[in-house]
Amino acid sequence: MKKLLGIVVLGLLLSGNAYTANEGSGPIEFPPKFEKRFKDYLGHVANKKQYKFAFAFHPDGANDWQAIKGGSSSLKVAEKKAIKACNKKAKKKGCKIFARGEKIVWNSDTIPSTLYTLIEASGAFDYIDWKDISIEIGEGPITLSKDATKKFAEYLEIYENNKNNKGWSIYFAVSADGKNSGDMAASSSSEKNIEMVKAMAIAECMSNNKKNKCYLYAINDKVVWK
Repeated sequence: MKKLLGIVVLGLLLSGNAYTANEGSGPIEFPPKFEKRFKDYLGHVANKKQYKFAFAFHPDGANDWQAIKGGSSSLKVAEKKAIKACNKKAKKKGCKIFARGEKIVWNSDTIPSTLYTLIEASGAFDYIDWKDISIEIGEGPITLSKDATKKFAEYLEIYENNKNNKGWSIYFAVSADGKNSGDMAASSSSEKNIEMVKAMAIAECMSNNKKNKCYLYAINDKVVWK
């Protein structure tokens, strides 16, 4: 769930002592197609610079990431939530922080160089400024592509994991042909914040859709496409 003018480096100026205890080390078993998942994550980091991002990993391959809006203290919250969500997926403890923002902090010689290549290339992504977005709910026949269907399933899982958090909501946008998508979560129930987050979800989708128009498809777990 990512305004969209380039990668924001998060956590680079933080004191190491406050965060290194959460950092992972040693060999990792990377799941299939992880590079695509990490590329999607980098897109979120770039698109949502008001947020602090943390990506957690279990050595066995389970992983999850979280984003929290706010100052430097939000990064600690994001790390805690990411580790908790990762442990839940792994069905056991042992998850540690793999990346903060776009920076990989896991200490291992087994991390594929292609992941660092993705980071280097991420600054070249062509993004849309959410402030220029017109928020519209989609209308007409639509069938989600295989990739968009998978991302919507992941979106619904994120909703289930966070729906009880006070003031939290999430939004899913898709292109008119159902092939591209974007999503964004709000941590505040204020109308101004929610409208911004809706626009950011659409902007992310449009950045994946060669700047072509995207529309709101779902709010929380409800499909609103007409």
